[in-house]
Amino acid sequence: YVHCYALHCLDEDASNALRRAFKERGENVGAWRQACYKPLVAIAARQGWDIDAIFTAHPRLSIWYVPT
Repeated sequence: YVHCYALHCLDEDASNALRRAFKERGENVGAWRQACYKPLVAIAARQGWDIDAIFTAHPRLSIWYVPT
C-alpha cells in the first residue's frame, strides 16, 4: 500500500476523494488499492517520469525509497 500512502502525501485531496468514492460504492480494498496507481502515474508524467526524484523530494516519502 506504499503507493496509496504516496498518493495521500502528494495529493491529499485526490486521495481522500478516491477513498471516499470507493467506500460509498462498497468496493473492496483491492480495487481501491489498484485505483491509486493512475493518479500516481499522472504525477510521474508531469515530473518527467522521475519517480526517484518524487520520492526523495518529499519528507514523508523519502524513507520509502530504496535504490535498485
